[in-house]
Amino acid sequence: MALSHEVVSVGTTATLLSAATAGRDGQTVLVQNPTGGADVKLGGTGVTTASYGYLLTGGTAFAIDLQAGESLYGVVASSTQSVSIIRQGV
Repeated sequence: MALSHEVVSVGTTATLLSAATAGRDGQTVLVQNPTGGADVKLGGTGVTTASYGYLLTGGTAFAIDLQAGESLYGVVASSTQSVSIIRQGV
């Protein structure tokens, strides 16, 4: 399994943050929203700004261990927000 990183531009519709393909045992995903950044709402494939599981405010980070087949998505209320992603197990 490998480690990957990238900057993802989160939009107003659900944006995939985890890798499209994961290792046999899933993956760990770390999402960092830069200081001064717009709020990013995190959740599953149906995440919206009104229905989300975690609020990632500017200047904060979130880590989650996903099982094989699980995906993490993000969404913002308007425009876009760039977040930094590190994935382990991809």
